[in-house]
Amino acid sequence: MSRSILLPLATALSVFALAAPATAQQRTLTDEQKATLLERLKDSDANGDGLIDKAEAEAKLPRVAKRFDTLDVDGDGKLSPDEMRAAGQKMAARRTR
Repeated sequence: MSRSILLPLATALSVFALAAPATAQQRTLTDEQKATLLERLKDSDANGDGLIDKAEAEAKLPRVAKRFDTLDVDGDGKLSPDEMRAAGQKMAARRTR
């Protein structure tokens, strides 16, 4: 999977992977946390297509898997970087209210 696909996914998934309580302030990821998250995403994308399908989420990303059907806005059974980024932005916006 290319790094250009992983970076948007990492940004979006940081909300899930490092989620704080709703009352907490939004976190800024360190370089080490970003690298760890990128590696986790790479490992999660078993078929290397740049998308996360439900089976991949269930296998490696349980927080994403719990919300998979809601996150999969277009209903194609795969989470694109755009869908993950949109979900991350929504959650971040809710936390900063």
